[in-house]
Amino acid sequence: MQEPVYGEQDVLRGLQQYEKQAKMHVRKLIFYPYYLFEYELGIRSLLKLKGKTACTIDALSGYGALIDVQPEFSPRQIEAGQAPAIQINEDEAREAAGQFIFENAMSKAKFVTVPDIQLLTSTLFYRPFWLVEYRLGAYEPKSLIVDAISGSYHPL
Repeated sequence: MQEPVYGEQDVLRGLQQYEKQAKMHVRKLIFYPYYLFEYELGIRSLLKLKGKTACTIDALSGYGALIDVQPEFSPRQIEAGQAPAIQINEDEAREAAGQFIFENAMSKAKFVTVPDIQLLTSTLFYRPFWLVEYRLGAYEPKSLIVDAISGSYHPL
């Protein structure tokens, strides 16, 4: 799993900077499951290219995303109720990752041949997110999810 970079108080202070009138409280810390796949690419275009690439596959939806920084992991037990149940098994995620990497490689460059893609590693990991509830005046309470690694947030 990944350890949170931003703690509960960091999140509250950061959000209060944007909306000073809102009342906010952190409901809980959750750990969202992802698969990480690292590949080696061999590509023949005008030049022979070789390199590595990696992607994550969301273990709930199966959606893929390229990553540019290798996540740092630490061994830690996740308490019951802190992580949603995995919906995509590792075999399904591996297939989705291979297709995602292939399509991404094909869309980015012109090749003489089909790229050679070799899986190097795969890992299931959990990324931390804070669930935050906020209320502004007499409006209904709203929820945000805050990435505890990057600090980015999104309404739920």
